[in-house]
Amino acid sequence: MIKIIKIKNNYRFLKNNQNLKTENGNILFVKRRKHAELIIKEFLLGSKLKDPNSLINLTRFSCNLRKDEIEKIINKLLELLNFDLLLFRSFDETELVNLMEKEFDPFIFEFEKLFNCEFEKIFSIVHSSNLEHLSFKLYLSKLDIFKITTLFKLSSLTKSVILSFFFINKKINYKTLYKLTNLEYNYQQKRWGVVKEQLLINKDLIGAIKNISFFFKNIS
Repeated sequence: MIKIIKIKNNYRFLKNNQNLKTENGNILFVKRRKHAELIIKEFLLGSKLKDPNSLINLTRFSCNLRKDEIEKIINKLLELLNFDLLLFRSFDETELVNLMEKEFDPFIFEFEKLFNCEFEKIFSIVHSSNLEHLSFKLYLSKLDIFKITTLFKLSSLTKSVILSFFFINKKINYKTLYKLTNLEYNYQQKRWGVVKEQLLINKDLIGAIKNISFFFKNIS
């Protein structure tokens, strides 16, 4: 039987009077009792143990992080940021580009203002960028393990660090995040019709985003 105990402001899990730990030997903990109770429920049900984006596995991922792994995640996020989905404008359709300017540019401008940076729009498949984004790197270094996991997982899925940033700061919800991530596909779908294979991909994407959103709801 697994028990929940409160240590200062965190909740830990005890089995046979021993703290449950991650693969790296870190103690498994959460910040809210409801989160802890949901972990126990998922553990007992077993149905979500194989889903990498389930509450229990995202919690394990977070608690398992070492300092060097966090540094790698930060560097990966900075790399993704330079090639953010919102920056791509290499399309022939003027209507689509105008739609992107309307929907994406306000987020880009706000991000630039917040972190004192300036992005380069991407108009070609062949593109190189090496912006350092020092202010954003400092911001990332101050995130706790749960928030940086949320940002990393969402950015990896959506290919947009910018949108994922606004999600974890509660400026957009997961439905808006999904809609903006799929803006180009939705535009093409209206022009050329539905592609069955893409529908399955979209179903998996919205499911994963929804699961990560549920994780974020329980850590914030």
